[in-house]
Amino acid sequence: MVNITGKVLRILPLKALKIADGDKKVVDLIIADEFGYKRVSFWDEKAELVLRGEIKAGDVLRIENAYVSEAGGGGDKRANAWRYTRITKIYADITPLRHAVSHNLTVLAVARPERGQVCIAGIDENGDWIRPQGVYESDVFAAEQEQNFKNLCISKIYVDAWRGRRPRKEDRFFVYCKGMERELNEGEKREFLERNVDTSVDAVFKRGRSLGLIKPRILHVYEEKAIAKKEGKSHEEYIRFNFKDSSGRIYRRWSCRCDAFYKTWNKLKMAHRWTYGLRMLRYLRKNDAYLAIGLTYTDYGVDRLEYGAYPMIVGVHVVPK
Repeated sequence: MVNITGKVLRILPLKALKIADGDKKVVDLIIADEFGYKRVSFWDEKAELVLRGEIKAGDVLRIENAYVSEAGGGGDKRANAWRYTRITKIYADITPLRHAVSHNLTVLAVARPERGQVCIAGIDENGDWIRPQGVYESDVFAAEQEQNFKNLCISKIYVDAWRGRRPRKEDRFFVYCKGMERELNEGEKREFLERNVDTSVDAVFKRGRSLGLIKPRILHVYEEKAIAKKEGKSHEEYIRFNFKDSSGRIYRRWSCRCDAFYKTWNKLKMAHRWTYGLRMLRYLRKNDAYLAIGLTYTDYGVDRLEYGAYPMIVGVHVVPK
């Protein structure tokens, strides 16, 4: 049993679990003091406190007799608020994570939401790629008209080791985003992209990484209807790219997941119903286009995947020549 005091930084979406005792409601909260955080699972009647709005992000809680399960993974970062846990809302001056290590992430990917989650990726101040895991739509938009993550903007984030299945090199557990620090100006955008561009697709994926940045020649960009709407997939159209990277190799039918690019595409589609595809291709060729590329989780059910997983475009960045 452990006692926890801290501020509620994030409330994750409700989970419905089927276990031996029957159906259970679980809501996970990220609760932090000045030095670190706990991920506390609120079960059943404790989850109802969150669902009814009696506990909200920003509240400071004193949690007594929380249960720690060794089998649950995550070591001392995971706890459970269950039947015998006492939860009290208190008034205390806590600056969460004040002494914890943060990263200034220059964002290169904000993907379209899938099942309520959003793929975020970028490069930190040390030049390392980071892919925060467990980012939800509510984490991207902290408030109306206020974004925590936006392409080519710097966000201050707190992350931890990712303990999920099939971890990729850049995967990290997303703890919290303190907000967007600033947007790069036009000169900084070009300098940042040129400094971090990779020589080819192979230079990224055949050297142990699952994220990278390339500057290809775009051959074709087009829209494709989804063949079948899979469970959890909310999108009916997908944009695909054909391109040639700097090695001269041609890649075809790469799916694009960049949310900002879809918005630009749809705006052009509404304005130019019959010529939007050609206009977009001309726009990408007229300017310098950089593609942030990534790999899905390794799919062991499919043989002979060249990179061991499916590649995709997670960010599209265009700067004037």
